[in-house]
Amino acid sequence: MKLKKYRLFNNIGLKVLSILIAVAMWLLVTNNDDPIKRQQFSNIPVTLTHTNMITDNGEVYTVLDNTDVVPSVIVYARRSVIESLDRDNIVATADVKDITSLGTVEIHYYSTKANNEIESIDGSIENVRLQVEPRRTKVLSLRYQTTGTPAEGYDVSQISLDQNQLRVSGPESIVQNISSASVSVDISGATGTISTYSDVRLYEADGDVLDTSRLTMNMSSVRVTVTILPVKSVPVQFQVSGTPAAGYLRNDNVSIDPQMIEIMGRSTILSGIDRLLIPAEQIDISGATADFTKDVDITAYLPENVTLSSDEFDGTVTVTVGIEAAQNVSLEADISSIALNNVPEGYTARLVSVTDGAVTLNNTQTGIIRYELSGLEQDVTGIRLADLAAQIDVGQLTEGKAQESLAGVYTAQVNVSLPEDVTMRNTVTAQIELAEN
Repeated sequence: MKLKKYRLFNNIGLKVLSILIAVAMWLLVTNNDDPIKRQQFSNIPVTLTHTNMITDNGEVYTVLDNTDVVPSVIVYARRSVIESLDRDNIVATADVKDITSLGTVEIHYYSTKANNEIESIDGSIENVRLQVEPRRTKVLSLRYQTTGTPAEGYDVSQISLDQNQLRVSGPESIVQNISSASVSVDISGATGTISTYSDVRLYEADGDVLDTSRLTMNMSSVRVTVTILPVKSVPVQFQVSGTPAAGYLRNDNVSIDPQMIEIMGRSTILSGIDRLLIPAEQIDISGATADFTKDVDITAYLPENVTLSSDEFDGTVTVTVGIEAAQNVSLEADISSIALNNVPEGYTARLVSVTDGAVTLNNTQTGIIRYELSGLEQDVTGIRLADLAAQIDVGQLTEGKAQESLAGVYTAQVNVSLPEDVTMRNTVTAQIELAEN
């Protein structure tokens, strides 16, 4: 029996054509039902990998021009795929291993979902641009400042920080521009202690605040305590000891600068303080021949737990005591100007003799004697003879004697009235005869 020959390859051309027509028909149907579509996704972040290649070398990198965020990523895929994607599925990466000499790193895009079914995925930027530079560290003493003013009658007594050393690290180009670090506390209207956390700010030499986003610091804020106490204004006074050199006197030029100071402390302490007194041993004018001036640190005389209010005043006050040479004047007077007072009843008194140390007048009621006076010019130049009121208290001479035996000759010093700080350089004495009427 003769076998029938297998005819699979008979009419091969027609069969291939049939397949192509079938595929074309399938594609036509598919494209109509699930066409290729375009979808845009915005602001896709770029993940940098292997950044330790930079940091392990003691360097830091800075992304330039925000190139680590892609403004627009366009995805082409069938509608069924596109509709299944959202922004979180789009990934952009840049491997630092591939960094170029220009500091660029190519960005690669993919989807975490249906990646193999995506026709294409491209971003609006191709590279991340990096600036690589040495990492630097700087240690700064943390300063503080206050804004505003406390309530009236109060002032800042003390400011303290929980930490006062700041360690800053980052790109050399930024760190080298850091001039100072400071925290600030608003004390407007405060009447008591303020304790709060304050953000640390970095400043350039010109006072501009420096952006810290590219820096690392051992602390971003610090606890600040501001002690605010009541303030009181009190006078400063002083006492004087000693005497000037011979022939010199104190005058009225006595002063202290400043006369009033402001102190602070607890109200219970301030209420008992009405002045600050510099003791006499501090102002010793012994032997002075010209104005005495001395700077005194008043803080030594502040009560415990009391301080000066103003930081601008260091506590030094200047004491001045005027010293000038004594002026000598001589006043001539007739002995008749000497009054004999309190003569006992039944007796009469007359001058027998008067002496001023240079001239002695005997047995006469007339004659000229001198009163030698010494004192400040302003005091002695205006003294008139009548102002002296020269007199002898006869009654005082006879005290303790019997009335019947008062007659006799007595010696006494002539007393005169002198302004304060004016003295007699000579002694005027007289003999008085007391006789019964």
